[in-house]
Amino acid sequence: MFRLLRNRPLTAASRAIQTFPLRSSGVQQRRQLSIHEYLSADLLKTYGIGVPKGEVARSAAEAESIAKSIGGDDMVIKAQVLAGGRGKGTFDNGLKGGVRVIYSYEPLPYDTSQSTRLTIKHRPTEAKMFADQMIGHKLITKQTGAGGRLCNAVYICERKFARREFYLAILMDRQSQAPVIIASSQGGMDIETVAKENPDAIVTTHVDIHKGVTDDIARNIATELGFSEQCVEDAKSTIQKLYKVFIEKDATQIEINPLSETSDHQVLAMDAKLGFDDNAEFRQKEVFSWRDKTQEDADEVKAAE
Repeated sequence: MFRLLRNRPLTAASRAIQTFPLRSSGVQQRRQLSIHEYLSADLLKTYGIGVPKGEVARSAAEAESIAKSIGGDDMVIKAQVLAGGRGKGTFDNGLKGGVRVIYSYEPLPYDTSQSTRLTIKHRPTEAKMFADQMIGHKLITKQTGAGGRLCNAVYICERKFARREFYLAILMDRQSQAPVIIASSQGGMDIETVAKENPDAIVTTHVDIHKGVTDDIARNIATELGFSEQCVEDAKSTIQKLYKVFIEKDATQIEINPLSETSDHQVLAMDAKLGFDDNAEFRQKEVFSWRDKTQEDADEVKAAE
């Protein structure tokens, strides 16, 4: 028996392309399960899609251990809360920002005997400190309302530097009942803002569900977005793998923002938001085992059980 579940709001990509460029057809709004970023990254990795190295921590001690294992480069610690605007959010204990950078080096006072400025590598205690202030506390963002949403874990990953940042989403077009790929050369930005201010930066590609995303389609998207010549083939492959996830896992949305070309010419999904069709739960047992009920409305959860 299919479960009657919650109606979630449209994604930013869906809302943006309601006005451009799919106003006439719209985008299908379906009940969907959303999963945490670290789970999305783990799933993408199983399909051979590049993501920054990272692990999830459910305690401050785990965060410290993970920071040690990742090494001496800059890291990012992200509160695992299913809400947009985490970076600009505020915790109920006053901590600003649900996404924080942990730098590799910190300055020390001058060595007066040598007249040089010394540096030391960061200590994982900073990761432990942030985790302690995030885990078990509620993060209030523009999407959560005043009550906020509980943070039960943090995702600690290496910080990668992007030469170029792009936006890519795969959604379902309601009229054609077929997937559509929404891409933009302006990644790392709110796609709704891009749609309003620079609609020409958005590329829309309808996909024949019987043919899928061919080499030509994926290569054209990668080229039009602006990947460098040496990364076009990797970007093509990444787009095709994302589409494979979309089809095989009964996804309703895959949103990568940003999809980056790094300074060392890797193509990486820096941040991923995945949603899945509730009606496919009987086929996607593993995916639905990742459901986090603490991130959902308690009344809706109770009604669905």
